[in-house]
Amino acid sequence: MRREKIWRWKLLLSFCMVTGMFAGNVMTASPAAAALQNCNAAFLSGLLVGNVSITSATDVPAANGVPEYCQVVAAVTTNGDGAGLGLANIRLRLPATWNNRFLFLGCGGECGSITSVSAEAVDQNESLPQGYAVVNTDTGHTDPTNAWTLITTGVPNTPALTDFYYRAVHQTTVAAKKLVQGYYKGGIKHAYFDGCSTGGRQALMEADRYPDDFDGIIAGDPVMAFPETLLGHLHGLKIFAPAANYLPASALQAIDAAVKANCDAADGVADGLAQNPAACSFDPNSLVKAGTLTQAQANAFKAYLGPIKDSRGNLVFPGYSETDLATVAFLGTWTEEACPAIPGSGVNPWSGETAPGCSPNGPSGLGFSQPLIANITELNPNFDVWDNFPFNNDIVGEAGLKALRNTIGVGSSDQPKDARKFLKRGGKLIMYHGFSDPSVSPYQSIWFYHGLARLEGGIERLQQSARLFMVPGMGHCSGGPGPNTFDTLGALDAWVSRDVPPDGIVATNTSTGRTMPLCKYPEMASYVGTNVNDAGSWVCKPSDKRMREIGLDGRLAHVHAFPDPDELGPKNGN
Repeated sequence: MRREKIWRWKLLLSFCMVTGMFAGNVMTASPAAAALQNCNAAFLSGLLVGNVSITSATDVPAANGVPEYCQVVAAVTTNGDGAGLGLANIRLRLPATWNNRFLFLGCGGECGSITSVSAEAVDQNESLPQGYAVVNTDTGHTDPTNAWTLITTGVPNTPALTDFYYRAVHQTTVAAKKLVQGYYKGGIKHAYFDGCSTGGRQALMEADRYPDDFDGIIAGDPVMAFPETLLGHLHGLKIFAPAANYLPASALQAIDAAVKANCDAADGVADGLAQNPAACSFDPNSLVKAGTLTQAQANAFKAYLGPIKDSRGNLVFPGYSETDLATVAFLGTWTEEACPAIPGSGVNPWSGETAPGCSPNGPSGLGFSQPLIANITELNPNFDVWDNFPFNNDIVGEAGLKALRNTIGVGSSDQPKDARKFLKRGGKLIMYHGFSDPSVSPYQSIWFYHGLARLEGGIERLQQSARLFMVPGMGHCSGGPGPNTFDTLGALDAWVSRDVPPDGIVATNTSTGRTMPLCKYPEMASYVGTNVNDAGSWVCKPSDKRMREIGLDGRLAHVHAFPDPDELGPKNGN
């Protein structure tokens, strides 16, 4: 009981620091040497950072809680890795009062703009007020659509692709650090990377390829298995495209209600959230008996919960979670309301839709998988991925999978063995994933974490340097009915700078005001109070392993496809 009280006080203290109740305890920043008098292109160019061309330097006055800062826009010439010269633009924000810390923010989707940032919202909002020097990049192209991947049909844009995969983040990090140190005339004490989605992939890529770039890394909802994620999108689209399989909003609401009735209370309290969807045993056929779904719809949803396999039966990508479909953008990712696919319409089965409210571009999942596979793997923007790529039901052909991995696999960061280099040099890694993410399977992050734990000698040993937080009810990087905003940057800095690891991170749903702790995997928040909407009524228990329990839905998704990491990991961590 005493231990539980201590955990509750720790979590409440974390929440108070996030919300500003104990503002006096927030990290104090040291003053910059020269304020903003050097916020001009001439001074910054005079720092002679070899591969950098300063585009502009603007003194931005304090406003809306953000202190005065110098915004620098610059172009970084990238080179090497056998890819030829590229050009990556950066936006660097230098606060008047610097805390001697450097923060790189990842980007979302295909990037393509210095305004494209994908990282936890609290982290983004707090970074400048707390004195971080903050940088981000367009990753070497200024076209946010897929056209940048090709110079012309048959000719890949190799410099831009290499920059997008890994080169631009590393080389702009090196350049931006020199600008920061020259501007402030002082050294960087700690450097962090923070990203979600594509930014999460970039985060793990930095750990894999450039373990010395950062002291701490935050990887959220990472698109770490790039080719396999594209297949996951193609898989979901093909499942629900036939008119008989199509799930309208009313069907999603019925599934949500049935899932909550089945497994909401499995974590100890009925509060509208299933903390561990893998432990659920919802059977879609139960809604057929109730007359809510047709058998075709139920079969389609069951296929969505299942994995992709290769022609030999090997697992390629896990299935998806069954929770909160109506509130996490499932509709729009895989289908469009009242706009089912039109069979036989070629590259885009939605292109012939003309009904009011329908988009001829189709669901967002199509815009991610079709053009990238066509452009990067087939080198032909007109290639009909939908009809011609070797993918049938949940089976991908060996030749197609090999082609994807040979062309796009270089952009993946899903091999646990590669991340060990970062951990071995003392780096700290925080991962998180929305458990209701309809875009990137949350079970991919669990696969990765289990693989890393086996290499490090078990989960307890891994937790000394890397921790995973599964976020119940959150969609892809945000949204959903769960506690979906949280301070991972503060947690990372406390871990790196003061050796205080995050046992629980208090999260808030900004729409409902609900607060709740996110516990480190495999722990699950335990309800011990009187108000489910108050983080003070929940505790994280170190002995808890309920996140590793699985039911029918977890078995369908193959969430624990790999053996128990605590049983197989080498005991010496080598």
